[in-house]
Amino acid sequence: MRVKLFESEDKAKEILKDNHPRLIRAQSKEICIVRYGSNFFAFQNACPHMGENLHKGKTNYLNEIVCPLHTYRFSMKTGEEAEQRCKSLRTYNVVINKEGVFLEV
Repeated sequence: MRVKLFESEDKAKEILKDNHPRLIRAQSKEICIVRYGSNFFAFQNACPHMGENLHKGKTNYLNEIVCPLHTYRFSMKTGEEAEQRCKSLRTYNVVINKEGVFLEV
């Protein structure tokens, strides 16, 4: 199922500041979305380690989201934790087309 997030890619870039995680809710799920340059990444908001909100974390130069609680690092593309200390994040596809920006849930 696709959920429309933004009317256009330009609108998404205007609202989503580069490298600043943001919480969105789609289909009753809390999802963290990040614009990293021209790429958009979406994944579960709760860290699999202790459940901390990842939208409160930071991104790094390795395309990772860093949990603010215990600094576990997850690939924003694959969801894998850098040192394999816990389960991977569930990731979601972000689809951009002429009709807007969509999240596949």
